[in-house]
Amino acid sequence: MKTNFKNKQPIDLLKLTQNLSLAILGSVLSFAAIEVANPARSDAFVIFNRSGSTLEGGSRWDAAPRTIHGRERSLEGGLRYSLQGGSYQAYRDLFTWDIVPSVNEFQNAIEAAFNAWTVVDPVSGLGTDLSFVADLETPVVGTGRGGVNRYGAEIDLFASTDAIFWNPGNTSPQGESFFYYINDTVTLTSGTENYTGSSAIIGADITFNNNAGTVYTLDFFRRLLTHEIGHAIGLGDIEGDISANRFIDDNYDGSTSATANVTLSNPIAQLIDPLNPAASPFSLFTVPDQDPGVDTPGVDILMESRGLGIAPGNPVTNLSPLVNDDYAGRQFLYPVFSEPSASEASVNEPTATLGLLALGMIATRLSTQRKKGSNRE
Repeated sequence: MKTNFKNKQPIDLLKLTQNLSLAILGSVLSFAAIEVANPARSDAFVIFNRSGSTLEGGSRWDAAPRTIHGRERSLEGGLRYSLQGGSYQAYRDLFTWDIVPSVNEFQNAIEAAFNAWTVVDPVSGLGTDLSFVADLETPVVGTGRGGVNRYGAEIDLFASTDAIFWNPGNTSPQGESFFYYINDTVTLTSGTENYTGSSAIIGADITFNNNAGTVYTLDFFRRLLTHEIGHAIGLGDIEGDISANRFIDDNYDGSTSATANVTLSNPIAQLIDPLNPAASPFSLFTVPDQDPGVDTPGVDILMESRGLGIAPGNPVTNLSPLVNDDYAGRQFLYPVFSEPSASEASVNEPTATLGLLALGMIATRLSTQRKKGSNRE
């Protein structure tokens, strides 16, 4: 069965590599590789395990505490991650590098990849309740051949010469991600309990190819890890051949390159209903891996499997590689309320103060009335 997903032929790094996403046996897998010569570009978001043709459902980490087999499996306290080998140095040394990074540089790269998912959206101003915590004391638990084992830390990082999407001898720098979910509803980060159709992620494994001859740069490793973390929190690849009719957007129009550019790059995170993301004014589309479509210049989304958003406008050195609809995907899965602006806060404060004064006056009046009543008794 495993060989059905593998490319048994040698991979030319100057060609686009076929990418797949699928749900299998309660796990979700996603694969990412990169075209070295000319990365493709796109903008949109996809989630796993929607309910039919609606926007309902979706797999997420639970915002409410959830303990399984004695271990926390929720956003409580931050999502914990561990590394094969138990240390940054041991994990670094599982790979071949163009220039070997110092342990501190490698640790910083991993931390930066996780941190990229926690920053404030610079356009909508929306933050997030997502956070990540290193838990290297917890040994990783994997399958030894890609895929997922739900034990270990909440997110385990591995290296392997043999995985679902590559065989021994493959030298393409690439990664794959699986998460394990259960059919139990979650509490959203906005406070909505038992969210309709949702399912709870309870473990994720990220695996990178470390066959001999597979050479990574630190910048590319960080970008690839950032992409794979997106899968570990519930986001899918957006190419039409991978995610047909699963592209969530407000107004995609692929009539021309110009319309595709405009409708694929407009910010939409602020349109999401925090209490019920499925009620947001979005539809499902299939966006072809071409121009007009995924390859339209100027939209450089991180969650594109073929390219990882790497482009002049989003270089591989960028420590904040999420773009408008990456943030929208985060907001859809882990919604938060927008903070009032300074002007709104200054306008509302006197009203709030008057409200408190009014309550105080009412309380005083009630207290006086009670005293008068007691005097009559």
